[in-house]
Amino acid sequence: MGKWESGLNQPKGRYLNDLAAALGVSVDWLLTGKEDGAAGVMEPSPPGYRNVEPADIPQGVRVPILSYVQAGQWREMCEQATAFDGSLEYVTAGVSVGSCAFGLWVRGNSMEPDFKEGDLLIVDADEAPKAGDFVIAKNGSEEATFKKYRSRGEYEDGSPRFELVPLNDDHETLSTDQTSIAIIGVVVEHRRILKRG
Repeated sequence: MGKWESGLNQPKGRYLNDLAAALGVSVDWLLTGKEDGAAGVMEPSPPGYRNVEPADIPQGVRVPILSYVQAGQWREMCEQATAFDGSLEYVTAGVSVGSCAFGLWVRGNSMEPDFKEGDLLIVDADEAPKAGDFVIAKNGSEEATFKKYRSRGEYEDGSPRFELVPLNDDHETLSTDQTSIAIIGVVVEHRRILKRG
């Protein structure tokens, strides 16, 4: 028992059953700290594990990872796309997304320091942007761009007036006052990949 308390050893097998019975809790509660067996009492973390806890990983939706050119045409393509030829890489979104969601690798340094080249973005094309959101947009060219959305109200015809702002000051802000910009989707998930390949 002393070794269990000090963290040198953990109860296993039949000892877990005996310990759970003696404490009046379930084995599940002993292992996870979750259940209504003894509300409010948590098993101490084993040594070396005090700053981590198990993550609940949701079962997500598979989304295609697009190139910036494909993303620039995604609004037109998504509705007709029912299957791809197998040349696309897929990833599972960790959040709830619409049917036209896609993945995109960050390119360049315009969104540093928060987003680095090689980071993965999950984009929901069914989300409407709000001030402060990060978006993928098309600015007249065939390619997409990744920037922060800054609302500037509306034009007289009711269409949104906004700017696309880079986080890196070395890059310029895009504005609907100067160029035609179409929002493709809102970034809903950001993953930093530490090791690729």
